[in-house]
Amino acid sequence: MLNNKTIAVVVPAYNEEKQIGLVIETMPDFVDRIIVVNDCSTDKTADIVKQYIEKNKNNTKKIKYL
Repeated sequence: MLNNKTIAVVVPAYNEEKQIGLVIETMPDFVDRIIVVNDCSTDKTADIVKQYIEKNKNNTKKIKYL
């Protein structure tokens, strides 16, 4: 939260299996929601994001995968 506002970041992803974890992990603390939009990746981008969501269910940051 920044200045009493909820902050969301949209992350477009296409074949980003090597970088998507780092992108999520290094999101600034003031970001409350991360929305990852997969653009029909043919690599393991989807699996990595889904695993991250499952592993971090109780994290204060809410992650959505589309």
